[in-house]
Amino acid sequence: MRRKNNAQMIILMGVILALAVFAISTLSADIINLDTVITVERSTSIVPEFAYVKETFGKAMNYNLINNVSNVLIDKNNTVIFKGNPDGIQENFTKTRDQLYALELPYGNILNAKLNRYWYAYTIDQKYVYYLDVTITLYDGNTYLTEDVTYSIVCEI
Repeated sequence: MRRKNNAQMIILMGVILALAVFAISTLSADIINLDTVITVERSTSIVPEFAYVKETFGKAMNYNLINNVSNVLIDKNNTVIFKGNPDGIQENFTKTRDQLYALELPYGNILNAKLNRYWYAYTIDQKYVYYLDVTITLYDGNTYLTEDVTYSIVCEI
């Protein structure tokens, strides 16, 4: 008698497992048919992109202030320093913001930057160093990142 009970338990477990597999496959088919699409751009974080924009903005701002190629300096540490006219800071800020906005837009990111203020800091080798206080914002439809950044700009009057 005992052997019959054991066999019935094995058959019962087999039937339960078969029903479980059937139920899971039915649920999986329903989930697949939800028509939910997650694009690659939205499934990744914009934090690395935001860090890149912060780093690039100051360099692009300095570059846009250059009047000609002779306005490029290389300091003692082999760092490239651009110089330009501080009278054009506001205009070149707008130009830089628009250029970076156009670069970010194809990736579904909206870039906004606001020049809060700029001020004279000090003179180095007859070049005037200005600080720019900029608020940078990057938005991808889900994530909104913003930060105040201070850039150092080298100008020649």
